Amino acid sequence: MAITNNITTENSQYGIAFNGAYYRIVTAAVSRQRGTDPKFSVMIDLSGYAATPDDDTREVDFKRYNAPLDALEAASGATFLAKCYAWVMAQDDMDGSSAA
Repeated sequence: MAITNNITTENSQYGIAFNGAYYRIVTAAVSRQRGTDPKFSVMIDLSGYAATPDDDTREVDFKRYNAPLDALEAASGATFLAKCYAWVMAQDDMDGSSAA
């Protein structure tokens, strides 16, 4: 599973665009907080690469998302990770993204 999306010059830390950047989830962690609503949340770390990476490829972008667990469970997908990808692609800053 992965996501492709364009990184614009304005959003690039390198000052250049990366068309068709390859994003993958590197962390998806569920946590529970005492006395808060929502009680369960998910932290998703997403790394973006200029091309399909191997184990030694460095990222050109990094994003962290925090979502209520129930919002992720409501997303489409057969597995928890698939739901995480679907939820990330629905975020405003990932507009125009697609599954890779």
